[in-house]
Amino acid sequence: MRTIAIDAWAALEHQMKYKRDVSHERMIQQELKRCADEISSVDVSMQTLRELMREDSWEKIG
Repeated sequence: MRTIAIDAWAALEHQMKYKRDVSHERMIQQELKRCADEISSVDVSMQTLRELMREDSWEKIG
């Protein structure tokens, strides 16, 4: 999910940088920033879950 989301975000940002006369450019930039923040938040949450599962696995072994 993360790779797909980041790829889509990067493609949109790239299009906006190299396309002339983008309508609503400021709004699009703000929305891209919001999306990047959400992607980052999900990434941190998934990493936390992974660490919790890893800890749980070690407790069962020990």
